[in-house]
Amino acid sequence: MLKLETYMKKKFTYILCCVALLAAPQVLSAQDAAPRLGSDRTIVVENMKVVHTGNNLVLDLDLNMDSLDLPANTRLVFTPVVQNRETSRAMGPIIVNGRRQDISFRRSAYRQFPDDAVSVCRKNHTAQSVHYSASLPYEDWMKNADVAFAEDLCGCGDILAENTHVVYRLRTPYMPFIRPAAEARKERSEEGRAFIDFPVDRIELYPQYRNNPRELAKIIETINVVRNDKNTSITNIEIHGYASPESPYTHNDYLAKNRARTLKDYVCRLMKLDDRIFTVSSTPEDWEGLREYVVKSNLEHKTQILAEIDNTTLDPDVKEWRIKSRYPDEYRFMLDTWYPALRHSDYVVRYTVRPFSVDEAKEILKTKPQQLSLEEMFLVAQTYEPGSPEFNDVMETAVRLYPNDPTANINAACARMEQNDLVGAQRYLEKAGNSPEALHALGVLAIKQGRTDEARRLLQQARNAGVADAQKNLDILDL
Repeated sequence: MLKLETYMKKKFTYILCCVALLAAPQVLSAQDAAPRLGSDRTIVVENMKVVHTGNNLVLDLDLNMDSLDLPANTRLVFTPVVQNRETSRAMGPIIVNGRRQDISFRRSAYRQFPDDAVSVCRKNHTAQSVHYSASLPYEDWMKNADVAFAEDLCGCGDILAENTHVVYRLRTPYMPFIRPAAEARKERSEEGRAFIDFPVDRIELYPQYRNNPRELAKIIETINVVRNDKNTSITNIEIHGYASPESPYTHNDYLAKNRARTLKDYVCRLMKLDDRIFTVSSTPEDWEGLREYVVKSNLEHKTQILAEIDNTTLDPDVKEWRIKSRYPDEYRFMLDTWYPALRHSDYVVRYTVRPFSVDEAKEILKTKPQQLSLEEMFLVAQTYEPGSPEFNDVMETAVRLYPNDPTANINAACARMEQNDLVGAQRYLEKAGNSPEALHALGVLAIKQGRTDEARRLLQQARNAGVADAQKNLDILDL
């Protein structure tokens, strides 16, 4: 017990000395060569991970001793230390013994070391590694600390024989979340496709004809979902009719236009809506839809048929005749299998959504998040602890609903970085553009990845472009 107390007193004294006297430690970032220990730097620190998980700071690494030629009577002691300018915490030491020292250590010398010490006997001229994993209770000051190795290169515990070698810099950057701009008018839409059956060459609509009850119900249900919501107001209903390419183009143009108008009249009358909110348009022949079917098919003359479809110099009637006459079997297949689906009516219900208070937005987020603006979701997130599951869920919902919005992607990336999911953060930042705010977020990612030089370059660019908060992260780099 006395020896253990003596050892710990020496360690405590050593730590204080290191904090006060450390002049210019070697600092390695993730892009530098692997850290090396020992007087001749032949011990390589590999696979090092420093992770803040839960309430602990975890250090995990391998010491590669392949190139170490250790005299039999020599002992090396490496003690991991987490430190900043004012405070230090030591982890259990790693003890590397020569052959004779190992015998002495196993007999009695181990008693002078803490119970969490890791020891290994070096077998010279052989490939040899020792795995080390240890943790400390996490304290707030550690967020911008260094991880260093205190090296006792004679194994005697003499403070003067020890030195400190910094191998990792913990840096917790300021997360550049962005409050999205307010959405002056929240405009949304619901859309769908209905396959209304009309008698051949006719434009009259029969609600009970074939599949019409089901297809009409789709349109009516979509409109009712919006109309019956007290938070929304319908601004426009667009109906766009399509015909298939068989028959003369002029006749198909007549069918597409008038069937769309007939459908509009039916819906307007049935639902007692103002005729002025409707917009009707048409496409005489849905060649684009036919092309999609052909591309996905295994037709024998697929390439040739696509060439005919893509020939913009041909009159539509000539185009259809050439396909029909040159590839009759495949034309018959298309006519029977695909053409019915090319006769469709696409509809879009456009509407506005009223603004919500934060408390209202919290409830809407659970049921109809698409009615919220990015700013409203951001304000909801601010009611939760940053990094909490609730906070992260809001950020993920925002980027899911607005997948191409730069601000949503930056905020989602920041949330991922707070979870140390740097791969996920990188994926979002690839869609964030190259604005000064995006450069700031990329600089923070570089800090988290240990790419100090790249981080400094990006942060300086962001600061020079007007992002004042980038200076906060530049200051953290200089700690």
